[in-house]
Amino acid sequence: MPNKFFTMLGLSLRLFRREFGRGELTIIALSIILAVSSVMALSSITNRIEQSILLKSAEFLGADRDLVSSRPIDTNYIDYAKQQNLQTDQHVYFQSMAFANDKLNLAVIKAVTQSYPLRGTLLVADLEDPLSVTEQNGPLPGTVIMSQRLYYMLDKPKEVEIGEATLKVAGIIDSEPDAPFQVFSAGTRIIMSMEDVAATNIVQPGSRITYAYLYAGEEQALKEFESWIKPQLTKHERFRGVKEGASGIQRSLERAESFLMIAGVLGVILAATAVAVSARLYSQRHLDSIAIMKTLGASVSQVQVVYLCQLLVIAIVSVIGGLVLGGIMQWGAITALSEYLPNDIPALGLEPFLVATVTGFVCALMFSIPSLLKLFRVPPLRVLRRTLGDGVTTSIMAQAIMALTTIALVWFYSQNWKLTAIVTGTGVLLSVLIVVTSRGIISLTRGAASRTNGGALKLALASLKRRSKENTSQIIGFTLAIMLMLVLYTLKNSLIEEWQEQLPDGTPNHFVVNISEPELPVVKGMFEKQGITVEQFYPIIRGRITQINDEVLKQPKRGEDQEDGAKRKGKAELNEEQGTSTDDQEQEGQRIGIGRELNLTFTETFPDNNEIIQGEWMVPNKAKQVSVEEGVAERLKLKLGDTLYFVIGAQTVSAEVTSIRKVDWNSLQPNFFMIFSNDVIADFPATYITSFYLPKEEKLWINELVTRIPTLSIIDVDAMLTQIKSTINQVSIAIQFVLLIVVIAATLVLLAQVQSSLDERRKETVIFRTIGAKGSMIRNAITLEFLSLGAVAGFIAALVAESSLVAIQHFMFDMTWRPHWDLWLIGPLSGAMFVAIVGSISTRSLMKITPSELIRQLA
Repeated sequence: MPNKFFTMLGLSLRLFRREFGRGELTIIALSIILAVSSVMALSSITNRIEQSILLKSAEFLGADRDLVSSRPIDTNYIDYAKQQNLQTDQHVYFQSMAFANDKLNLAVIKAVTQSYPLRGTLLVADLEDPLSVTEQNGPLPGTVIMSQRLYYMLDKPKEVEIGEATLKVAGIIDSEPDAPFQVFSAGTRIIMSMEDVAATNIVQPGSRITYAYLYAGEEQALKEFESWIKPQLTKHERFRGVKEGASGIQRSLERAESFLMIAGVLGVILAATAVAVSARLYSQRHLDSIAIMKTLGASVSQVQVVYLCQLLVIAIVSVIGGLVLGGIMQWGAITALSEYLPNDIPALGLEPFLVATVTGFVCALMFSIPSLLKLFRVPPLRVLRRTLGDGVTTSIMAQAIMALTTIALVWFYSQNWKLTAIVTGTGVLLSVLIVVTSRGIISLTRGAASRTNGGALKLALASLKRRSKENTSQIIGFTLAIMLMLVLYTLKNSLIEEWQEQLPDGTPNHFVVNISEPELPVVKGMFEKQGITVEQFYPIIRGRITQINDEVLKQPKRGEDQEDGAKRKGKAELNEEQGTSTDDQEQEGQRIGIGRELNLTFTETFPDNNEIIQGEWMVPNKAKQVSVEEGVAERLKLKLGDTLYFVIGAQTVSAEVTSIRKVDWNSLQPNFFMIFSNDVIADFPATYITSFYLPKEEKLWINELVTRIPTLSIIDVDAMLTQIKSTINQVSIAIQFVLLIVVIAATLVLLAQVQSSLDERRKETVIFRTIGAKGSMIRNAITLEFLSLGAVAGFIAALVAESSLVAIQHFMFDMTWRPHWDLWLIGPLSGAMFVAIVGSISTRSLMKITPSELIRQLA
């Protein structure tokens, strides 16, 4: 038995050398090489750009990972991290009164070590010359730095008392990398040394303190540390990365990851399609060889060993070639795009090599199963009757294996079940549409061929009718290739543009908070003098919702870590702060309130980036109205017509819910859960908030504003905006590169599809040329046939692409769907032209061969 196996293996290698030399393995080898090289290049480019984005975005966390807790944290976590060669830092957050120059003010205090910050830069302005800014680490023991607002509120102190400690003021915070993006609670911050915390005597049993450990280092070490620490965390501890911790850019990071993931998955699918199509062509070309082997006595198992070994050799050689080519492609792409990419782009890791290798072997073996199973069932009598075996169909099981392999590859590459489900649904829709369309084409061509007199057109229609089964297979390949290009084209243009539209030129990059009623005219005057256009000044009044209709709300316990100055930046924490947490459950049928005061406002002007989903905005001639944000309405089970009661100070007010709004919390403008009509809370004392855009060259004006009115809080989000725009640009560049690779892959798929019908076209050409048909008529007929197939494939591709984009926009990007009308024009036109050009070029050799030569080839 071993001797037979090695004999078959030797035969397989000889067959491989012979066919490789004759070029018969070119298509399948090129397909596997393309699959591996494209996945290698795509995964390396997208992975490195994503890591670059995350590395830059880590500055908004001050580290790569952090561990936050309301209780003291086990020091073993720091010790183990140091053993893994990770950089570490420790923070303590609390609130305390700051006293200086006979003035008191509540301050949010952060105690850090000299390692702070691990990522990003801390910029500190000089006390004597605020324009002089230097990059520093954490404050030295005995010193503090404080926010500009607090510095002026305490009358420019030289020293400040915090608890029982007196500390020297060493500078003003100009830029704090991990400052929490909390518009309504920012502005009075102090950073001090961890060594001085004990001297303040503030940290006592029962004190409201938040503790944090921060980590930075190589991504692999961080992942290993994360897998070690997470099982040990208590319910009071949260371990977070950049995506969970940097709230201001969190949505931007999620979108960037989704864009890059989708782009890469499209390349993987198309590469797999190329292998499947070329494997079918490979099988067709070996029907006669296997029939001869069986005639000479070879068993099915021997045939299987020969051809499976040959396929394995092809796969190994092609995977190695694909890895080399993919490495060259990604190096060339990084070099060509170097001026558009950051300087600190991470080095190429092992993951792209692993993903590409697995993809190559899976595609080569699993996508060849349907064709090989058909190949192994060829009867020996085919040597006498050449048509035997042509009709051997692929089993349903083999087709199911191929479909499941595609789904598995998508999940393996993306690790995202949503995207995998979208791809699966798209595949089902594509299959149904192609079957229905193919049957429609057959019906149309039957009648049209009989009514057509033109020679070339009549031949084209007859060919479409005669090769209906083969055309269905070709339409599948054509449609998939065109559809993936259309989806990627739309990602590059429409969706990226929609993302960019959310940050147009002039997007507000500053918030000004805590404007008192008497200061409002002064602030407006200064804005007008500086030429700054402000959309609206929103009044802020604090109030607590206590009752809905006749039902008094149960008030939850105050959270342990609310309002303590911690880095409350994760998505779950923001939801909790905004009153949309699902942790508090209803008890005994009683609805549970928000648990804290909300920032209320009133206006008759409908705010931008809001959308009415129920009701009507501020119904005319109706008193006491309130518009509610949809998350709060869902949590409190509110409906239109409900009467809400609020306690403001010592008074109770009520208003009727007349509308429910969807709010874009990612927009850089003031947003509110409750907006009242002017007749409900306008008589209560209020402070005001607004946002505005200030060019970089005019930022010194802010010093003038704060000097004039020291109680103002100015929040600069320019760094956040810059990072988001940089993320968009890098994703756009990556998708352009992916689009180029997908076009190349699509061309190969089309070539393989055309090659699969070349033998039959050769026979037809012999017959037509023998009976005197002109070469020009045959050429025109072939072109018309490919134009028809391409137009049909393009139309189906546009329909399926649009359907896919609906799901992608809704589930992946949380965007409102817009119809992409250009797809319905681009799809059929580009499909017809693309397929016709590739098909005509691939078959033009038939026109250059004489009928006698064609007959000899067929023989």
